[in-house]
Amino acid sequence: MSGSESRYDAIVVGSGASGSWAAKELSEGGMRVVLLEAGRNAETDAELPSGADTGGMGIVGRAKSAVQGQHVQIRCPAFSENTKRFFVNDRENPYTTAPGNTFVWIRGRQLGGRLHLWLGHAPRMSNSEFKAASVRGDGVDWPLTYEDVAPYYDIVERTLGVYGEPAGIPNCPDGQFIGPLKTTKIEDAFLTNVEKRLPNVRVTSARKVKRDADRVPLPLRLALATGRLDIWTDAVVSRLLVEARSGRATGVEYIDRLTKTTQVVHGKVVVLCASAIETVRILLNSRSATHPSGVGDSSGQLGRYLCDHVAHIRSGKVSEKDVESDFAVPGAGLYIPSFCDNESKNFPGGYGVEVQIGRGIPVWVMGAYGEMQPRYQNHISLDPNVKDAWGIPVAKIECSHSQNELNMIAHMSRMLPEIARAGGLPVDENRDRRARGNISDRLLRSLFLTNYRAFRPGGAIHETGGARMGDAPDNSVVNSYCQCWDADNVFVTDGACFVSSGFQNPTLTMMALTVRACRFIVSDYAKCAN
Repeated sequence: MSGSESRYDAIVVGSGASGSWAAKELSEGGMRVVLLEAGRNAETDAELPSGADTGGMGIVGRAKSAVQGQHVQIRCPAFSENTKRFFVNDRENPYTTAPGNTFVWIRGRQLGGRLHLWLGHAPRMSNSEFKAASVRGDGVDWPLTYEDVAPYYDIVERTLGVYGEPAGIPNCPDGQFIGPLKTTKIEDAFLTNVEKRLPNVRVTSARKVKRDADRVPLPLRLALATGRLDIWTDAVVSRLLVEARSGRATGVEYIDRLTKTTQVVHGKVVVLCASAIETVRILLNSRSATHPSGVGDSSGQLGRYLCDHVAHIRSGKVSEKDVESDFAVPGAGLYIPSFCDNESKNFPGGYGVEVQIGRGIPVWVMGAYGEMQPRYQNHISLDPNVKDAWGIPVAKIECSHSQNELNMIAHMSRMLPEIARAGGLPVDENRDRRARGNISDRLLRSLFLTNYRAFRPGGAIHETGGARMGDAPDNSVVNSYCQCWDADNVFVTDGACFVSSGFQNPTLTMMALTVRACRFIVSDYAKCAN
């Protein structure tokens, strides 16, 4: 059946963190679903060999890849010979930025999206983030609470399997853990030392998703098992189709990635999960007489309040005798939730720190990820003069760090070495000076970092906002169930719906919000069917 003849109960756009869960929940709820993925159907074994290195490409290899068309994607530290197939070609997929506002948009177009390179760190957000203004006295309140989201965190964690240990830390709620994550002996000593020497800094096991060797995400495999899911890859969505009188969506227009022919698919519900910026781009491009500036923009909020985590990395060496191998999941072994509310600081919000020490190599790494404050000026629009390889107007991204973020980065720069020393780790104060003297190292660092040693906006790959949820149509794009105020059969469940970024990795929360929204859709669909 061709796309122009197809009708479904639900159309899901995107197959990554949110889209895979939307497909699962809707198909298991009895709906006939089609999932549209802009990229290819990634092959299971040929894509990334088991145990392959996911990083380590130097400046020469990155320069070669830039010439071949991936000049933005090479700015991701995980870009390598083994992983570059999971990153888009930037010539085919351009975007623009405002002068002086460098934004690094890292993208992956294939079945599973960016999940292929996700390290699986999955902490929960808390009311310190959902109700920031009420609880902390700064930030913005979401139109829901932790208690509203907690049952859906449970569902995601039980399905995927999440390692962790109960810690009783208020801003990092405990979850449905399958057991403790394996840590190195030097990580265990670090935890004990830090909590003894810095009482305000809590350290716990990293909350990590169990490794899944299959390249098709588990939620999609469960959805396919229902017999009610069709997956169409190579379907580059351009816009929503809208009924003129009601303003509701009737389907989706997409362009075949290979033949570049335009197709349409019709559905009763559309769930956008294409990633924050891409979802906003689709909504902005869905202009009609009913929605003159795009679906969801009657409030003037569409595209506004784009965020990405403020990110700062510190590392050092440890003894070879402290190195251990054979871990079930890669990445950090420990996690330090935000402790900033107990500190004297000159910025709102806080940051968490992911810690790995002696895991396979004789180094320690501490990665701090902090809450960028949502600002109206940080936004996504359409560039009227530039189109992608399929003739679709590209996103124009304007996003920069404010003084709040600069103050946070300065705090990170002071605290990470202090925490490292408290944990018994050696800190080499001259390492950065030596690196600056090496031209190759200096060029490589300049790809990733600003001159104030933070990742450039977008570099954390934790972008959120642009179609924020709220409690009224005049202050937001969607409601607390991710339902578009302007078109009640359109839902946005990826990072675009976030009100603020929090300090936690956002992926688990995206999944939980998707489950919550889709169970609402299924319930509403059942009512209409009766």
